[in-house]
Amino acid sequence: MTGHPLLIPNIAAEEGSDWTRRRDQPVVQAVVSTWRLLFEAGSEILGERSTGAWPRDLGGPAAAPVFAWLDAGGAATAWLNTSQAVQLAADHGRELCGPAPGVVARVHDKAFALEIAVREGLVPPLLRDCSFVFEPSDLTARDAPARIEAALAGWPAWARRRFTLKPRFGSSGRGRVAGRDGRSDDPALAAALPRLAGCGGALLEPWLERIEDLSAQIHLHPDPTRAVVLLGTTRQVLAPSGVYRGQRGILDSKGRIVSGSDHDEDLREAAVTVAAAARERGFSGPCGLDAFSFRDALGGTHLRPVVEFNARFTLGTVAIGIARRALARIRHQLGLAPGERRPFFFGLDAPPGGWPEEASSPEHLLVSLTAPASASRPALLVASDDTALDRLLASSPRESRQPAPRRGGGSG
Repeated sequence: MTGHPLLIPNIAAEEGSDWTRRRDQPVVQAVVSTWRLLFEAGSEILGERSTGAWPRDLGGPAAAPVFAWLDAGGAATAWLNTSQAVQLAADHGRELCGPAPGVVARVHDKAFALEIAVREGLVPPLLRDCSFVFEPSDLTARDAPARIEAALAGWPAWARRRFTLKPRFGSSGRGRVAGRDGRSDDPALAAALPRLAGCGGALLEPWLERIEDLSAQIHLHPDPTRAVVLLGTTRQVLAPSGVYRGQRGILDSKGRIVSGSDHDEDLREAAVTVAAAARERGFSGPCGLDAFSFRDALGGTHLRPVVEFNARFTLGTVAIGIARRALARIRHQLGLAPGERRPFFFGLDAPPGGWPEEASSPEHLLVSLTAPASASRPALLVASDDTALDRLLASSPRESRQPAPRRGGGSG
């Protein structure tokens, strides 16, 4: 066993064991190349001969991981702990760090997040009794459409108007199917039921008009007496279509990161609550909580603080880790002093308007994270203030500090 860790980049492994087919996709390559920057330089990546060059903008190759809890010695670390990841680690003479796959599966299930939200009173009053969990056997039963309509019948009229079935194990919003008017006889919905059964079941939820997508990143020590560590909160930047573009956050001189949302305190409280519940079930390691604010039919704004609990690494954790890596340079370049903050954007690729032509100026710093021969251009962009960051990103209203609703956004 070597002294460097082995990284198993099983991105989207919750969708099945064929995640290796996505490895050549530019977005997956960008995820892998930025994720590895959280670890010590020289860490091996499963399936790649080279460990990759260290980005010049982050200084010399790091001798240690960005977080002490990432120091795994010569063991293996996976993006998501699965039975396949355990076997892959063993095939390379390594042990897999972190919790057992069975524990991960229990809390990574979207039904777990819903259970805790209900138990802890974290479901907005408007959405109470407007979610339903379907087991795989429910979706393959002959009367599955009737069961769906029966569940919808108990919802208020506004919620039945547009709804969605989403897989209990899935990532990036893939695999969802939409319905209308409280009916389940749509051919596309009926055709999707066997597939959703194969994803471990589904959640039935209203289709909401999302305003702001938020996330919290956490680390849980294996010792249950240790405190829950909130790594930070961020705002997810999504295209109108729902495609992930990056994360925005606000960084202080100590490396602490907050989302800047008016809902940040409620998000933080919910994150610690759900993470503590996951640890009660035996989970430890990095994890994340997704949340969003939404608009009701009368124009009122609400926060849904618990949407999904990701029992794995997240891109929010990657963004926070890279901001920590670049902290010394940010403090020097932008004069980040105690008591001050600077907003940033982490993207797996350039935004629609492209990255700034100049790498640095008195009002911004661009930290390139591009790997050699990469089809994407991941980077961290830090600015003097939100106005400057919005202008540098040539942002649409969706990406501004007060984002416009993302019509067509699902419930999670």
